[in-house]
Amino acid sequence: MKTDSDCLDWLSDGLLDGTITQLYGEYATGKSTYCLKAASVASSNGKRTIYIDTENGFSPERLMQIGGKDSLKDVMVFYPGDLEEQTRTIQQIEGSIKGDVGLIVVDSMVALYKVDAKDLETRTELINDLSLQLLVLSRIARHNNIPVVITNHVYEDIENKRTMAIGGHTLRYWSKVIIELSKGEGARRIARLIRHPYIPENRKCIFTLVNEGFTSNDKIFK
Repeated sequence: MKTDSDCLDWLSDGLLDGTITQLYGEYATGKSTYCLKAASVASSNGKRTIYIDTENGFSPERLMQIGGKDSLKDVMVFYPGDLEEQTRTIQQIEGSIKGDVGLIVVDSMVALYKVDAKDLETRTELINDLSLQLLVLSRIARHNNIPVVITNHVYEDIENKRTMAIGGHTLRYWSKVIIELSKGEGARRIARLIRHPYIPENRKCIFTLVNEGFTSNDKIFK
């Protein structure tokens, strides 16, 4: 599924059906905007979106700004309060999904994990919960031949002096497409391809956040 962004559609060949795509980056790099834009495109294609919002960040106003008021009626939003409820929500979706659903979004995958993970033992248990959720999401994507988008947070790896995605090998294993988003000048954002089943990694491009979502700056680094 294309997302109407020259930059991002070129970067990863759009959203791949049957696959989990992970977007990670710091705050305000365009992760939620990408999710809302994808939902608006799904709506324009006559499909509904299941949107799991773990951060209370879903904005109906922003979705209508991006895709018009008609796109709002095609989005079903769930608000889990903890990681256990997030797991139940995803399992219930698998048992009830219908053919009119064209996209699933989890924004973000790790917000409730960060809240609940208070010590090493608890973190280990919660990683198992995330693994189960990702297994189910992968199964939903494959069985229904639809894209799944998850967003992820980052942390600073001081020892290696680089920004890392939370969730380590667990989220990486299940995400067949991974895109890193970072800030450029002003409203410009840099997208870098980290993983893809058939496109070489480290492709980069620049896009700009605008009222309608995003637009290309024609900055493609091949």
